[in-house]
Amino acid sequence: MNYSFPVSRRLDTILEKLNLESIIKFKNKLKTQKNLRVNESKTIRKLEIGPGLERISDFETLNIIDGQSTDYILDLSKVNTPFKDNSFDLIYCSHIMEHMPWYEIDKIFIELYRMLKPNGILEVWVPDGLKVCKNIIEFEENEINNTELDGWYRLNENKDPIKWGAARMFSYGDGLGNLNHHNWHRGLFTEKYLNRTFSKVGFKNIKKMDNSEVRGYDHGWINLGIKGVK
Repeated sequence: MNYSFPVSRRLDTILEKLNLESIIKFKNKLKTQKNLRVNESKTIRKLEIGPGLERISDFETLNIIDGQSTDYILDLSKVNTPFKDNSFDLIYCSHIMEHMPWYEIDKIFIELYRMLKPNGILEVWVPDGLKVCKNIIEFEENEINNTELDGWYRLNENKDPIKWGAARMFSYGDGLGNLNHHNWHRGLFTEKYLNRTFSKVGFKNIKKMDNSEVRGYDHGWINLGIKGVK
């Protein structure tokens, strides 16, 4: 089971089974370089990091794996991106930051700041870590269960609130126990922590967003969104 892009990644899946990862890397590098050349002359540029199955209109896309809606195949936590300084008017990251190692977050924000044009906007959506923790405490201490407000019970048929908390905190990888899968969560975020991180890098006009500002898939009750201006 692959949690996303099952059709568009068919070739990569075959190559992985044949232990031909070097071909995947070469293919991904060619695709990335081609799209860099195609898009760098655009006047208005918007970038979505971690796109879903469908591209948001007018957005370029960056992801750790290839897919039909992916322009640049890069691991944001491991490489300096090939984009020039002041490249983008808007960068949109929805439920991607929590997949990055928590100790790399400052470095990633610095890189995103570099990539934005002056007055460019960074929009970040993540699971609300404080809300997850509060729900666990409320259940343990008072037997109050608010997980139905979220309604997400992947691999949790009995809807156990502590298992819900673990899933929201750590995710589930590929659902088969592969600890190296990129779908695990590696970071935790709260509103105050995100505000501090935006501010420390240099962003101004930092504001909490509401769900009406979601551009792609809406994760609902668990959603926490912050935006800032370079």
